[in-house]
Amino acid sequence: MAGIDVKAIRSLALAVALVVSSGAAAQHADSFCPEQVIRIVAPFQAGGPTDLISRVLGERLREKFGHQVVVEARPGASGATGTGYLAQQPGNGCNMLVSWDTHGVNPSLLSLSFDTATAFKAVILVGTLPNVIAVHSSQPWKTLDELMKAAAKEKGSVAYATGGAGTVAHLTMKMIEQVYGVELRHVPYKGGAPAAQDVIGGHVPSGFGSVMSLGPSISGGKIRGLVQTGATRHPMIPDVPTMAELGHANFTITAWSGVFVPASTPDAAVARLNVALSEALKEPVVRERMATFGVQIAGSTPQEADAFVKAEIARWGDVIRRYKIKPE
Repeated sequence: MAGIDVKAIRSLALAVALVVSSGAAAQHADSFCPEQVIRIVAPFQAGGPTDLISRVLGERLREKFGHQVVVEARPGASGATGTGYLAQQPGNGCNMLVSWDTHGVNPSLLSLSFDTATAFKAVILVGTLPNVIAVHSSQPWKTLDELMKAAAKEKGSVAYATGGAGTVAHLTMKMIEQVYGVELRHVPYKGGAPAAQDVIGGHVPSGFGSVMSLGPSISGGKIRGLVQTGATRHPMIPDVPTMAELGHANFTITAWSGVFVPASTPDAAVARLNVALSEALKEPVVRERMATFGVQIAGSTPQEADAFVKAEIARWGDVIRRYKIKPE
């Protein structure tokens, strides 16, 4: 091996090692999440809509950033327990919240330990879905007008189930009652799933909930949809008319899901997460999966999502004060 300069080879090897090492360190420093474990808080029961959406998005983030993704269900207080927990976490790009429309209701309904408007940065609006009024198939009412005429005969004579007091479904029904000048008897449950099950089982004559919880049973003929609150008919329940079609123009109210991070999260991390999630929401496999939940993809910039949430907080605050809604 004459002629080979061993010292030169060793120097070159050391230089290469330093370059690789510094490159890896730079890549780690530029990582979306320095801890390399992305934690998604879902503030409702495991297996529910928020949990399912969190897992779909989490899988895409794992593929995008190469980090482990953990979905934590932290239910309680209509989403406020998990939301409050996330508000206290470091804003390092590793912690995020996939929340539901209660994010816009709770500030006016509950006594919170944080200010929703300032404790978080909105990342993206994931999607929307309408609520629907449905009745058990054994009930005689074929239209919303028929249901409301029955309710008008005696105050509280017709009961309806929702996922809880102060939910968007409950608040929306109060608005519909005002439109028709009637008052139904509210039967609140601890979540949309048990409420839907009792409507499907005929234990409560009618119910008001998301198309995710009631849509499949409407399509299957177990219950009858009377009206939906979206701007247009939802593809899962195409035979159910909208409020606008029944003559109530501009009555459009949808449930929604969005992603949030602690307010201390740098804007650059928020922007990077928005790009990753925007790309994910365009993927056919994600869109198809969301469609099975009844979610209609939205997508937004962080600024658009923030403006949307602030408008929701103002809107539901007005409704809660007008009807003197209290948590139960």
